[in-house]
Amino acid sequence: MVKRLIFDVDNTLIEWKQEYWNKLRETFEQLNIKYTEELSDNIIKAIDTYENEYEYYSRQKMLEHINKVTNYNFDINFLNTVLKNFEKCVPAKDKEIVRVLEYLSKKYELVILTNWFTDVQIHRLENYGINKYFIKVFGTEDFKVKPNKESFIAAMENRSPNECIMIGDNFKIDIQGAINVGMKAIYVKPNIEKDKKENYVIINKIEDLMEIL
Repeated sequence: MVKRLIFDVDNTLIEWKQEYWNKLRETFEQLNIKYTEELSDNIIKAIDTYENEYEYYSRQKMLEHINKVTNYNFDINFLNTVLKNFEKCVPAKDKEIVRVLEYLSKKYELVILTNWFTDVQIHRLENYGINKYFIKVFGTEDFKVKPNKESFIAAMENRSPNECIMIGDNFKIDIQGAINVGMKAIYVKPNIEKDKKENYVIINKIEDLMEIL
């Protein structure tokens, strides 16, 4: 019997829009650092490739990676300011998602499992108005990032795999990672046909969860 739903955040619950990267320019202005498109693009590249180099999220390691990719010498205040600005990166509150989470939270334990910094995601969930529906947020500072088994085991806590379902938008990271620990999964993908496979179900939007859970 399913008792816990484990949600990814970005592009599952909260859309990450390209325009949010403009927060980098805002950070440069706040700290009086000369902004260039090349530098900004390289910071984005560093953030996007971080998981290729590191298995845990660490501010110090992230800073080292950014400095390596950009060939610049940013300090920890720069990174902390970037992350603080990213906390504001949420779209307008979606009443449908609230309705779905209200429904699901009455039937299951809802938790977050995210390959990102825990405190940043908590504030984004708060700013989006949905943090109250989740009993815990698991960031990957203390265990290996998805799709490593350790992350799913951490998010299950005292639950068994057959008592949990992973819900995410990235097949390799969220879905296959969950299947590898014996968990069922729900793959949220807008542009492909809904389907039911052996170990996972495909849906097009979060609202579809109300039809199957």
